[in-house]
Amino acid sequence: MSQNPPSRCAPSIAAPLDLLIEMTCTRERVMIDSALLAALSDTDGVREARLWRLIGEPDGPRFWILCGIQRAGREPPLVADQLPDDEREPLPIASLASHWQCFERAEVTRTVDSRSGHHLLLLPMAGDMHTAGVLEVRASCPVSDHVRTLLACVLRVHGNYMSLLDYSERDTLTGLLNRKSFDTTFLQATVVDAHRLYSVVDSAAVVPDRRQEGPRRYWLGVIDIDHFKQINDRFGHLVGDEALTVIARLMRATFRYDDRLYRFGGEEFVVLLSAPDEVGARAAFERFRHAVESHYFIGIGRSTVSVGFSDVRAGDTPQACFDRADKAVYYGKTHGRNQVCSHIALVAAGELEDNMKFGSIELF
Repeated sequence: MSQNPPSRCAPSIAAPLDLLIEMTCTRERVMIDSALLAALSDTDGVREARLWRLIGEPDGPRFWILCGIQRAGREPPLVADQLPDDEREPLPIASLASHWQCFERAEVTRTVDSRSGHHLLLLPMAGDMHTAGVLEVRASCPVSDHVRTLLACVLRVHGNYMSLLDYSERDTLTGLLNRKSFDTTFLQATVVDAHRLYSVVDSAAVVPDRRQEGPRRYWLGVIDIDHFKQINDRFGHLVGDEALTVIARLMRATFRYDDRLYRFGGEEFVVLLSAPDEVGARAAFERFRHAVESHYFIGIGRSTVSVGFSDVRAGDTPQACFDRADKAVYYGKTHGRNQVCSHIALVAAGELEDNMKFGSIELF
C-alpha cells in the first residue's frame, strides 16, 4: 500500500502582481517590508512570518535584529518600532544558527523548530548592510514548493528594488542617506507616522500594539566634525574621506537600526531619531559623541564632534527643524566644541531665540 505524500500548506499567497505593485508603490522601506509580510497573511497553515536583518559591519561583530512580524489572522504586520522593545534587542549570530547557515550559503532551508514543532522555511535575502537578512516562515505543515519558489522570486525583486532606492538615496562615500532624501524621509517619519499613531484604533482588536503606549517624539540632530578642514589640510583628502567613513560606521554602531542617518556633505551629518523626551535624546547623542572621542582614527589620532539637536514639532518643516538644530551645533562649536547642545535648553537659558515659523514648506 502506497503512503500518502506529506501534506503541504496551500499556495494561497497574495497574487504576485498585486504584491509587486504594493511593494513598489512607495519609497518608504518600512512599508515595502510591510507589504512583503502582509502577502503571507492568508496563506493556509502559515502561523507566523518574521523578517530578520543582519546589522553590524561585515568585518566586525554582526547581530540579528527583528524588522517585522506577520502573525496569522493579524492585519497589518508589525514593523520597525511598532514591535515591542524586548523583541527588538539585537541577537548574536550564533543564537539563530540555522538562519546564519541559510544566509551564508544563500540557500533556501527547511527545518523544524524542536520546541514548537512548527515547520520553518528560511529564505536568504541578499543585499548590502541595509537589506541583507533572512525571511522566516513558520507553518503548521511544510510550505508548498510553489510558495517557496514564488517567495524566492519575490525576495529577488524586493532586493533589487531596495538596491535601486539605495543608489538614488544614499551617499556614495559613507552609505548613509543623502541630503536629497531628507525632506521625504523627514515627512514620512513624522507626518505619516503621526497619522498612524493618532488614527482611530479598533477597540475590538484582540492583539494590542504599541499605539496604546502613546505618541513618540522625534528629535533631529546635526553633527559636525571639529576642525575637519585642518584634517584635510594637514593629512590630505584621502585621510579625510577615511575619517568620514569611520564616523559613518560609528553612527551605525551607536544609533538604533530604525534611526535615520544622513550625510549632508562635507563634515556635516544629520540624525533623525525617536525618544520619549529630551533626556533620552541627549543620551543617544552623548553616546555617539563619546564613541567618536574614544576612537583612534588611523593617520589622524583623536578627533571629536559637536552635536546640536532639536525636537520635531507639530507643523514643523524639514528646513525649520534643521535650522534650530544647526543653531545649537553652531553654539557648541563656538563655545568649546566636543559637546552636545539642546536647542530647547539653550532657549530656556536665554542663549538662543526661538524663532518658530509656519505657513510654507521651505526646501533646501
